[in-house]
Amino acid sequence: LQSLAYAVFPSLLMNLYITGLNQITDVEIDKINKPELVIAKGDLGKGTAIGIVLVALLASLIMSVTHPLYSTAGLQVALWGSFLLGTMYSLPPFRMKRHPLLAAFCIVAVRGTIINAGFYSHALSSAFGKSMGVMNCLKNDWKCSLSSLFFGVFGIVIALMKDVPDAHGDRIFNIKSFTVRVGQTKVFRTMKNLLTILFGVFGAALMQWAFMAPNLFVGARRGLVGCLCWLAGWSTRKEAKGVDAEDSVEVYDYYMHLWKLFYLSYLVLPFAK
Repeated sequence: LQSLAYAVFPSLLMNLYITGLNQITDVEIDKINKPELVIAKGDLGKGTAIGIVLVALLASLIMSVTHPLYSTAGLQVALWGSFLLGTMYSLPPFRMKRHPLLAAFCIVAVRGTIINAGFYSHALSSAFGKSMGVMNCLKNDWKCSLSSLFFGVFGIVIALMKDVPDAHGDRIFNIKSFTVRVGQTKVFRTMKNLLTILFGVFGAALMQWAFMAPNLFVGARRGLVGCLCWLAGWSTRKEAKGVDAEDSVEVYDYYMHLWKLFYLSYLVLPFAK
């Protein structure tokens, strides 16, 4: 629990830095796409926001290297990797979010590889005393590989769905997102279908794995998680019915539903083992 608590706090600070930086660099776009955000609305000054994200960044990076036991290599990879790619995503001269393929790479790398494999390695080192690097986790531990694949694909869905209600402002500011290039309806339908398939495939795999369990309790637990995967896939399709892909409010509500499924997936992940 102590290793978990130590990892959670700098991770929240790093998330504050990345999301805050994105808002700071997109103030003018957000005045069109998300005028309710605190910086775009004017409730939080840009200078104050910059100070907050810098303090959060420094505190997060310092915590990643100062503790003799809990500042593991896995935690450092998760935090420093997120910092580097999160900065390159938002800030010039890179501003990778302007380029669909680079933006997708950032999302897959952070959501899939860096966060999952980094924290998996951190847990092995700090809680169980097993020293295993991030790349070794990905190559030699199938649980780490599959969870990274699942959340990497889910991360793509969330990131591209986020661009659907932002299409108007992105066009004005020349952000060549996939939505701007191929259209809101096509991206919405494709991401909905991709997430439904993802839940369906992993649900089926868990159900099959349940029959290979060493005892009834483990089998029932895996089967339950598999059923929850199918339920999440059903929910993904159900909530999409009647949503107008060109209505920003409707798509944003659906997008927030996907975030709920994302965090619920993390919540049930320990029970899938």
